Amino acid sequence: MAVVALLTFALIDLAPGSYLDELALNPQISSAMLARMRVQYGLDQPFYRKFWQWGRSVAAGDFGYSLVYQRPIRELVAERLWNTVRLNLLALTMAWIVGLALGLLAAAARGSPVDWTITGVTTVLLSTPAVVLAVVLFASAARFGVPLGAVFLPVTAVAAVWLPAIARHTRAAVLAALAAPHMLAARARGVGRGRLLMVHATREALNPLTSLLGVSIAGLLSASLPVEVIMSWPGIGQLTFDAVLKRDLFLVVDLVQLSALLLLAGNAMSDILLHTLDPRIARP
Repeated sequence: MAVVALLTFALIDLAPGSYLDELALNPQISSAMLARMRVQYGLDQPFYRKFWQWGRSVAAGDFGYSLVYQRPIRELVAERLWNTVRLNLLALTMAWIVGLALGLLAAAARGSPVDWTITGVTTVLLSTPAVVLAVVLFASAARFGVPLGAVFLPVTAVAAVWLPAIARHTRAAVLAALAAPHMLAARARGVGRGRLLMVHATREALNPLTSLLGVSIAGLLSASLPVEVIMSWPGIGQLTFDAVLKRDLFLVVDLVQLSALLLLAGNAMSDILLHTLDPRIARP
């Protein structure tokens, strides 16, 4: 996370312009005031010194001050964090329930029109950017009179980002489990295909699906950001977009750190769940 923060400061430093450059266009703000603000916020320092000062502040529990909103960043993030958490929890729950069901159905009907239909729909969704999905849903809701302020629209858009990957991974994992020698032997002993599919194969497919769960948690902000922007959802994604556009330096760095933290948390959760579900992983 320290390396991510340092690289973020370096990349922002390489980008042309700054927040104060936009303020300079306002004739009511004098050049002397801009110079004082540049020194006050440390914007006159090289990127590594900005990183060092920021790191010391974070270590003391101070996450900085937003240049644009003129408020502590801790307050800004706290106000919006629950909106993003609620959106993504609902979306991930929907995506996993529907994705698992579609994947199991496709595996059970392998080679049938049902399997082809599910594969085709998930392929289209998988290749469609989240921005396009959000715009299509937004336009459809406006066309059919669906309330645009409802949580259903952004939840569906974010769920559609993860659903195809979950469905395809489920299908592949279940079919691989069914093709294992011990599965074939169990079927030869008279175990029904339904029991093999719903109990044994599904249980063995949990390992690769657990890894995908960690990835979905790690990518929460990146998946919901375009949806939040298109649908004006007041969450962290919308805040990140505004911070980048308005060059709010310390707010951008803190939000990138939050994304990196989610990445670490998702990977750690995957490892813990894999160790719990399959103790063989812990054996040397």
